[in-house]
Amino acid sequence: MILFLISTINIVSAYDIDWMEIQGGCISTGSGLEDKTYATIYVGEEYSGEDVLIQIFYSRDGDQLNPGNKVLKTVDTSGCIEVKSANAFDYYPDFAEINLYDSDGYLIDSLNVTLLTESGNQTFGEFDLEDYSSSGTVGSSGSGSTTVYHSGTSNSYVGNSNTGKFHAPGCGSVDRMKPSNKVYFSSRDEAISRGYSPCGNCHP
Repeated sequence: MILFLISTINIVSAYDIDWMEIQGGCISTGSGLEDKTYATIYVGEEYSGEDVLIQIFYSRDGDQLNPGNKVLKTVDTSGCIEVKSANAFDYYPDFAEINLYDSDGYLIDSLNVTLLTESGNQTFGEFDLEDYSSSGTVGSSGSGSTTVYHSGTSNSYVGNSNTGKFHAPGCGSVDRMKPSNKVYFSSRDEAISRGYSPCGNCHP
C-alpha cells in the first residue's frame, strides 16, 4: 500500500496582510496655476517609520496632469506621508487618484478624491488639518483654506472604533471604514458620551 503525503503551501500576498489604509489627508494647491500641488496622506501613527511607495495621479476634466511617479517615502511621526507633484500644472486639478504600495511594490490601498478647482487646502477622510503638527508642506503652497464637507442622510451617526471619531452617515470616511470598526449611535450626544469625538471634515 502506497501512501501519498500531500502538503499544502500557504501563499501570503500583500492583500492578506492587515496593512495600512489611506484614512484621509489634505491636498494643497497654490494661488497660481503654475504652482505644484502638495499632498499629505494620513495612514495612522502606528505606521510611523514605515517605508512605502506612493503614487498620485492628478487630472482635470479627465486629462492627466502629471506623470504619477511612484515615490519612496517614510511615514512621519504623525502618521502622514507627504509628497509634492513632480511638475507644475497649467490647471488646477479636479481629481486625484492616490495609490499606496508597500516597499516591494505591492498595491495595498487606493483612493479617489474629487477636488474643487481652486487654490487652498482641501481635506478628506480622517484628517484634521488643525491637529496636524508636522513641520511639513501642508498649506505652504496656498494662501486660502478650503474644506470639503459631507452631510448626513439619516438620524444615526457612525463611529470608527479604530480612530475614536464619529461621522455623519453621508461622510466619505464611512464608506472607507472596515465594517468591523463601525459603531452606530442614535444621537450626537450618545457618541460623545461614549468617548468619541466629531469628525473634523463632516462636522456632525
